[in-house]
Amino acid sequence: MNIIELFEELKIDKSNLLLFSPEDIIRIEKQVNVEKRINPDIDVNVANNLILALKDYREELYFVVSNRILYNLFSKKNYSRNSFPAPQREYDAEKIQSFVYQFLNDDLVLFFDQNLSQNKFDYISDIFDFKDCFPEDALFQLNKKLSGKVDSILVNLNQSVSPNMLAIPYVEYRSFYVLLSYFSSIEIDNKIRSLVNIVSARYNANKQSDFYSTCISSMEGYVAYDPDLTRILVGNREAVLANTSDRGSSSSSDGISGKTIFLSYLRL
Repeated sequence: MNIIELFEELKIDKSNLLLFSPEDIIRIEKQVNVEKRINPDIDVNVANNLILALKDYREELYFVVSNRILYNLFSKKNYSRNSFPAPQREYDAEKIQSFVYQFLNDDLVLFFDQNLSQNKFDYISDIFDFKDCFPEDALFQLNKKLSGKVDSILVNLNQSVSPNMLAIPYVEYRSFYVLLSYFSSIEIDNKIRSLVNIVSARYNANKQSDFYSTCISSMEGYVAYDPDLTRILVGNREAVLANTSDRGSSSSSDGISGKTIFLSYLRL
């Protein structure tokens, strides 16, 4: 349990949070003490941290509890937009980062890890409108793990011309490349170039491969640090779509003629 889950458990009125008086804080503190005695799941440190947040970090706490995306993330609920006021358009990202790091960082990292392990990349992307509110340490760990997933793809493809698709199913997921875009860099670009070269060569050898055509189409979701690479990815997807269209309209049992030039990218 974290402080937002406890906030939810106590049914604290989020709408009036900024107007709480010292007496209101004392009342909540007494409520927390009662709940601790009857609910063994409430950690003493979490209880103390919630009171600390109410006393010293109320604006940051209000930002989190009044924000649907962040509140649902940390409370592990799924409330609709109607349960929240209009979102704050201006906020101090550094203060929110510091608040999340102090009170909620472990839960954020756990959220990343659980969804990465299940290849639910879109779940992570869904909260990235507020990426600037997340601590650099948590984002660094996520970036490192995503980069490691690209490495796993390259190792798998380099080891065999018949890759173990069960080991790397996410190579076909556009959501993986979209999430990777948030961390685009020279290093990630170079890994994607290596992936493009392998996949494009195998696709050119067999343009009827659903696996490689899906990989190429999905890779277009990566918005590269280098605009030239982004253009290559977009062009590759267009080439695949053109070939697929030609194959669908062809009456030849041999499939498409292969007249479409497929783009690969190699930087020496």
